[in-house]
Amino acid sequence: MKTRHLAAMAAAVMFVAAVPNAEARQAQAQGQPPTQAKPEAKPEAAASPFAGKWNVNVQNPNGAVESTLDLKVDGKKVTGTLQSQMGNTTVEGEIAEGKLTFWFSVDADGQTLNITFVGTSQKDGSLAGTLSFGQGDLNWTATKAKN
Repeated sequence: MKTRHLAAMAAAVMFVAAVPNAEARQAQAQGQPPTQAKPEAKPEAAASPFAGKWNVNVQNPNGAVESTLDLKVDGKKVTGTLQSQMGNTTVEGEIAEGKLTFWFSVDADGQTLNITFVGTSQKDGSLAGTLSFGQGDLNWTATKAKN
């Protein structure tokens, strides 16, 4: 009985091992290159602490302005969108030396206003920094948006 069990197991192993070879031979006979096993996927690099959706709060003399920021990070390059009561805009930026910098331009009554945010990740996972718009700096903070 043991011999029969071992023989069946050996036949099964041989069959499983032969199937890829038979498929390769059949593909080759049809003039197609043999297919190769796909390499295992590499684990992704650690996610950037800046990537994702954020609830942004900008403090100004007239009170706080709330907006939503959606950032995508590819290496050191940053792209995304900023949505506020004033509308939506595309942002671009970079990460250097642990600092996030992103910028965009808006038309303010026929004059281009360049706005730059600079910030860092905080111990609690939030972001904080300053916003420059050519007429001074304002403080801003951001917390991860809940999905």
